Amino acid sequence: MRRRMRLLALSVLLALGSALLSGCWSRVELNDIGLVLGLAVDVGEEEPVRVTLYVPRPLSPEQGGGIGGDQEPIWVVAREADNFSDALALIRLASARRLVFHHLRVVLIGEEYARKHGIGDVLDVLATNHEIRLTVRPFLVEGRAQEVLETLPQLRALQPFNLTGILQTKGGLEWRLKDVLVARASDTHSVWMPTIQVVPRPAITANSPPTAVTLSGVALFRRDYLQRILEPAAYQVIAWFLGNPSGFTITAPCPTGGNGSVSAQVVSGRTRVRPRWQDGGIAFKVEITSNVNIMRSECEMAEVKHAEVREHLEQVLASDLRERIAQFIRITQEAVTDPVGFGKHAQLAFPRFYKTMEDKWGENFWPNTPVEVAVKMTVDQAGLVTGPVHPTERELRERVH
Repeated sequence: MRRRMRLLALSVLLALGSALLSGCWSRVELNDIGLVLGLAVDVGEEEPVRVTLYVPRPLSPEQGGGIGGDQEPIWVVAREADNFSDALALIRLASARRLVFHHLRVVLIGEEYARKHGIGDVLDVLATNHEIRLTVRPFLVEGRAQEVLETLPQLRALQPFNLTGILQTKGGLEWRLKDVLVARASDTHSVWMPTIQVVPRPAITANSPPTAVTLSGVALFRRDYLQRILEPAAYQVIAWFLGNPSGFTITAPCPTGGNGSVSAQVVSGRTRVRPRWQDGGIAFKVEITSNVNIMRSECEMAEVKHAEVREHLEQVLASDLRERIAQFIRITQEAVTDPVGFGKHAQLAFPRFYKTMEDKWGENFWPNTPVEVAVKMTVDQAGLVTGPVHPTERELRERVH
């Protein structure tokens, strides 16, 4: 009996090894698979919806480890149909390989499509497709989404990896498909997405690509439909609420007046949203504390190590950040969107009151809710990291003696 079990186990191992060596698993040859890395959705030219897929071409044996010949390294294919699902089905018919979405990296939604059709149909298909991971990066494209996939990337071989790299270098936020789906299903949050744009690029050589892709701001949604696109600074503002602002730069006018400015890099930052009861309703106080390093100053002032100078710089930097965050909140209220979840804070603080108005929070209450912003800024260092603005322990001991 024991000998038979050993023979059976050996047979299973040999079968698995044979499948792995032959490149075959579950009766699907690797040579028959096309890996979809990017997906774009636009308004069609002849049909309502145009879907574009970004698929790397496989290397031939003659090409070895590099891409050679005149063949393009990627296959960008598009089809139009009445809806998103039908357009995907038409692309599958046009492909000589079985298209799989396990390695999908980015989903790009064109601005016109998001305003006209909304993102509900796209999100429903993505959420119910078992091949698509919830870690996919969603973007709204100012212009046509297909154009982004057709643009040659900078510093990355493939455009989807270039787009995810742009967000990683910006830092601060890990906003993915799963976060969009949670916000869409929530009564206390609104959907938002980072926006990208294809911009002209000055030619350095004859072979330089004429365009490049850049992070261009933030898109605010209400009930699946695009409401407003904000400038790039809004991406950093959202990070103060939903991410980590460390590494961001704050630039403010000099406290002495004139045309100069002072810039500081955020070392650490923390945001607290405190709901409170005021005048028979809910109000908020946003408290932000941050430690920064002065990186550049055009101000005609004394050395930053002097307490009076440091306090002036802390005040002007805090005032600039406070105004940017207050302006962002005003814009979200005007657009009747709540991307950072003030409604959730209200629900947790006043559950009984919120239950009476949860269906009306976004439209009737949030646009008129008072929000106060307070910022406390502390300058730790100025110039070189070896030049602290606060006295060291050694300096304090020397002063005593």
